[in-house]
Amino acid sequence: MRRLALLAFLAAPGLLACQRGVPADEAVASITEADFLHKVGIIAHDSMMGRYNPSPGLTMTAEWIAEEFEKYGLEPGGDDGSFIQAYKVRELAMDFEGSSAEFAGGPSLEFGTDVYPITASAGGASGPVALIVGNLADAQDLPPEQLSGKHLVIVPSASAQTSGRRRIRFPRGLTNVQPASVIMVDQSSDEAWAEAVDRSRNRTQRLLPWNDGAGGGPAMLSIREGVLGSVLADHGIQLSSLMARGGGAVAVVDVPSLELTVNTATQELDGFDMPNTVAILEGSDPTLKNEYIVYSGHMDHVAPTTPNEAGDSIRNGADDDASGTIAVVELAEAFSMMAERPKRSMVFLAVSGEESGLWGSRFYAENPGVAPGELVANLNADMISRNAPDSIVVIGKEHSDLGETLNRVNAEHPELNLTASDDIWPDQNFYRRSDHFNFARRGVPVLFFFCGIHEDYHGVDDEVEKMDITKATNVTKLMFHLGLELGNAAEKPQWDPASYEEIVDMGG
Repeated sequence: MRRLALLAFLAAPGLLACQRGVPADEAVASITEADFLHKVGIIAHDSMMGRYNPSPGLTMTAEWIAEEFEKYGLEPGGDDGSFIQAYKVRELAMDFEGSSAEFAGGPSLEFGTDVYPITASAGGASGPVALIVGNLADAQDLPPEQLSGKHLVIVPSASAQTSGRRRIRFPRGLTNVQPASVIMVDQSSDEAWAEAVDRSRNRTQRLLPWNDGAGGGPAMLSIREGVLGSVLADHGIQLSSLMARGGGAVAVVDVPSLELTVNTATQELDGFDMPNTVAILEGSDPTLKNEYIVYSGHMDHVAPTTPNEAGDSIRNGADDDASGTIAVVELAEAFSMMAERPKRSMVFLAVSGEESGLWGSRFYAENPGVAPGELVANLNADMISRNAPDSIVVIGKEHSDLGETLNRVNAEHPELNLTASDDIWPDQNFYRRSDHFNFARRGVPVLFFFCGIHEDYHGVDDEVEKMDITKATNVTKLMFHLGLELGNAAEKPQWDPASYEEIVDMGG
């Protein structure tokens, strides 16, 4: 890996100053295999440690892309005149000492000894206790009028025992009935309980910029069976008898004389900043320059894993998604060289947090720095360098006239020897699984350039050596021609009305 990256570095024509003021055919010709290989070898190098979220390698990647954008003479689209757009991820941990739980009339429950929190959330609630027993796998429509405002204790069946711990199915829709808390009965050994408590103490809850509060739901706790059994016995209920009924129909057993007060507390940790890298090429038309076409790719990947037989633990993410990220970088360089810029403006966006839940693209789509409606198209590249060498799957063609435009542009460039096919995996729902979807559900027509999953997906063998660089550069050139067409078109892309209703009006 390192040797290949070094050779690419020494051979890279991109080290030379790129020309300015060239026609479109010379600009697209700047997207070369050697240049692509050089750049992808930088961000997919072992030293980047997989670019996981968050990590020094991810930060270095974002800063390197920013330096490339600055070198190309593009305008910064990030914070305070920079190319970096940061978003804050808060982290919370449970405060065991600041949390309490107490049954009316006693006893008090000690966090870490009698109960522990399953998730980090802060809040307080008092109310009666209700027990949910039966085959929880069959529990779908739980009666809100019976459960709202109560502390709901999930009682496992006697047959749920596995390896010394109870496995409990969480009833679907349980939190929708707005309980005071949800409490799981734990029958584990002292050793297993202590391990679970340690995990709970060390567990953190991440809150993204669009999350409110500290956990966003009722407290979820685990309680020792012996503790709960003793309390219920004082109220005439045998917990063991309820557990023996576990295979039957779901039932709600109220304990009207039993009141519980739970107060949970969290402590705020330092959290961390995540980077997007954003550059803008202003359009040449006085009016159309206020409309923006966004090229995007995610620069993050996943953390190192257990070493394989060769001792390699780093999941470099060369295809996923160094390939799409470098496509964005190459496109930025090519468009910056042009003597005649497109009429519309271009945004070149490398996002973080895709592997953690499409974080960065959501933040940018909600905070693009331009007015709503000014983003008119998103062309997203995520994994474009593997599988069939003469085709690329483009997902989302049917949802707007972008698909028709792409088909025409693709036919006009046979020299690329590339077929832009429709989605061949509709059952896998890839349309909603990468960064373009955060644009689509906010009303921006999108296309998703994607080569499909392969055997090295998220593995240590997703290496530069396995990339089809010819395919990656040809896909990037196709994206250039498409963006140029869209940038100069008289009208902006239009949604299919039925797709708009499904994806935008109904929230995706």
